[in-house]
Amino acid sequence: MIKAITFDLWNTLFENISYSDIRLDMISDIIRKRDGNLSFDKINESYESNFFFMAHKEKLNNIHHIYTKSRFVNLLNDLNVKMSNIEIKDIVGKLECIMLSSPPPLKPNVKKTLELLNTHYKIGLISDTGITPGRILKQALEHHEILHIFDTLIFSDELGVYKPHYLPFQTALKNLAVSAEMSIHVGDLIDTDIVGAKNYNMRAIWVNDEPDIKFLKIKPDFIKKELIPSQSLKLFEI
Repeated sequence: MIKAITFDLWNTLFENISYSDIRLDMISDIIRKRDGNLSFDKINESYESNFFFMAHKEKLNNIHHIYTKSRFVNLLNDLNVKMSNIEIKDIVGKLECIMLSSPPPLKPNVKKTLELLNTHYKIGLISDTGITPGRILKQALEHHEILHIFDTLIFSDELGVYKPHYLPFQTALKNLAVSAEMSIHVGDLIDTDIVGAKNYNMRAIWVNDEPDIKFLKIKPDFIKKELIPSQSLKLFEI
């Protein structure tokens, strides 16, 4: 019997929206004011190297969270640009908050599904974060009036590791006071969401509109193309 449901965030609850171009333009403007000899292409090359989120295979080999400050400092070192700690802190804060100017929309049916499930199950969120930290993502959840639905929220920048490491799943279920065998995780990525949940003895739902499981070593228990409120309660009555 399922007593708790945990959700991934990006491309499961939130639409995938990129803020990379805005951040790149901001960084480029700041740096070129200091060193006009640095070309946009050179800055872009360093930005891509340090700020783009790791590929899944690389992430599996390096599960420790990479913080925005570290990414930005590495970029400055690449470009041989000097800044004070106060300046770095200010810029990093602005980079992390950019999403709030235009929060990502919810995927279809998400709010209704969560509100329905919340009346029957404990609800958790387990999210890897890139440049935008958990404290900002909480504000985005509040923007959509769904923050209160979650009984626990786990973010990689607050915990220090990415999925599929066991710690995000362990911490979420400990906070929910529910065993793995009575829990199910919902996410869109096989290598992080499904593998992490299954390795921790949870059940798993893969949200994917073009699923192909032929070559998967670890398979989800269920596959859904999208979250549909009318089907949700029946799906979790396991």
